[in-house]
Amino acid sequence: MQLIPAGLAPHVKRFGWSGVAAVVVVIAMLAGVNPITLISGQVSPPPPPTSITGVPASTATAAQLAAYPPVVAGEAELMWRRMFWQTALRYPRISLSVLPDNARFGCAMAGKDLTVFYCPDNRTVYVDTEAYERLRTRFPLGADYAVAHLVAEAYGHHVQWTLGVFTDLVALQSLKDQEAVVTLERQIDQQAACYAAMWAITAGIDELDDNAAVMAALDQVEANRQRAIIDLPLGRVVPEVLTPASVAARSFWYSRGYAIPAPGSCKLEKIAAEGLN
Repeated sequence: MQLIPAGLAPHVKRFGWSGVAAVVVVIAMLAGVNPITLISGQVSPPPPPTSITGVPASTATAAQLAAYPPVVAGEAELMWRRMFWQTALRYPRISLSVLPDNARFGCAMAGKDLTVFYCPDNRTVYVDTEAYERLRTRFPLGADYAVAHLVAEAYGHHVQWTLGVFTDLVALQSLKDQEAVVTLERQIDQQAACYAAMWAITAGIDELDDNAAVMAALDQVEANRQRAIIDLPLGRVVPEVLTPASVAARSFWYSRGYAIPAPGSCKLEKIAAEGLN
């Protein structure tokens, strides 16, 4: 009885069983079969979703939409933890709260149409999935990456809080130098755009400033924020409702952060020296 098929026998004789096994593994990989599955018989779990692969389907439910911001947040936090580790600094705790609507927003922002925002009071990023759904209805091609950008920007605000930027802003507010306050608020906005761009290229996403659908969705979010009636007491900072920088200024610093994804690219000193508003 012949145990080795006639067609395979010459190859076994020439390369040995290990060589034949290696060829089988290569063929399996080319066919899209995980070689571990082939060898062990166990099916490996699928890779976790990313900001690209985890984008919800057009028919996604509210629960499926709510699962997307944590994916982006995980990537943004991992990026910052690595960068802080490289400078021997500890990245402080941050939380993400994905809510069905804005009624349970913290930071005294309940009921405000902000979509996504960062609260320095409790170091929490809030996401309103109802606003996310509305944005998807109006901007089906741009809403998902727009929300992803906003989440990444909010994690950038956490870095600003860590570096004491908001403390400096409150100090200026107490001096009642409105011109200086507005200038710093615009610089904070430009830096946040730069930080968000760092996440985008790290996540493998094309430069969002060049995506008209995404920018249209972001413009709508910004318009909603500016219409919200918010009167913050001295000492409380909600970066998303500060005086925004111009589109040109944000685009300039977004491109800088995307080109060189390092915190040094986005320093406030550099932003101030550039003089864009």
